[in-house]
Amino acid sequence: MTKVMIVLFIILLTLLCLAYTIYQWKRQVPTHLSSLDKIKLCFSGFVAFIADTLGLGSFAVNIALAKLLDTFEDEELPGLTNGAQVIPGAISSLFFLNIIDVDIKTLVVLILGTCIGGVIGGFTVAHINKQRLRLTMMLAFTAVLCLLFCYEFHWLSLSGDASALSGMQLFIGFFALILCGVLTSVGVGLFVSTQAVLFLMNISPLVAFPIMTAAGAMQQPLTTMTMLANNKIPIKKTMIVSFSGIAGVLVAIPIFTYLSISWLHYLLIGLITYNICSLGLAYWKNLTMIHGNAQLKLN
Repeated sequence: MTKVMIVLFIILLTLLCLAYTIYQWKRQVPTHLSSLDKIKLCFSGFVAFIADTLGLGSFAVNIALAKLLDTFEDEELPGLTNGAQVIPGAISSLFFLNIIDVDIKTLVVLILGTCIGGVIGGFTVAHINKQRLRLTMMLAFTAVLCLLFCYEFHWLSLSGDASALSGMQLFIGFFALILCGVLTSVGVGLFVSTQAVLFLMNISPLVAFPIMTAAGAMQQPLTTMTMLANNKIPIKKTMIVSFSGIAGVLVAIPIFTYLSISWLHYLLIGLITYNICSLGLAYWKNLTMIHGNAQLKLN
């Protein structure tokens, strides 16, 4: 019964977020996109949400493609990653909740923590300027990259077999997922950070899927609506990525149980490294420009 309520809540939140997105879209200044722009956005969404359904998350892929294809400005990236996730994320969460059993108490507590973090992050990012946002994203991506390297070199165990958390572990997991929810607001994917928390607590990698997808499906609409209220999402471009992402989810779902994705972790490491370098370059250029302008004023 509780799982049914979670499913209904995911659907309700997704529809509510979609309705609010449409409302805000009508209030934004119309955006003209060329046919090439639309093709690039559709390609980005399709590829990103194949990766998302396979457990890598869409955030790093979406940011890498946005930088590579020049489809979004740096300050638009958190809005893109959160807003585009809402509908495809809801679809993948319903799939994983249906095929994988998970302890309901663990699921509900961790979802609640993620949602609280998402709302906090959504309000926070609205007040961060472009340079601070870039720096925050670089630091967060670096932390995630370190975790991935720990996984690949077996410095952290990935062989957990627990299916539930209880007592102090559940308490720690709740607050850890609040932090994971906050990180999504600056463009750091929920999947990688949530997997890190769950694996450290000896949760089975398979059980992690319904937890992280359901948590994302509830947290993402809340973060997105907060960002929409602060006019932080380029809605037209984000919706193209999102709706093309649905196709990516539907393509990836049938092959999920058959595909070995260990090699994709190396791809994710490459994408995150690319994101750090791109953001770092933009940060340095802007810092140099500010310093140069300051020197001109002094002269």
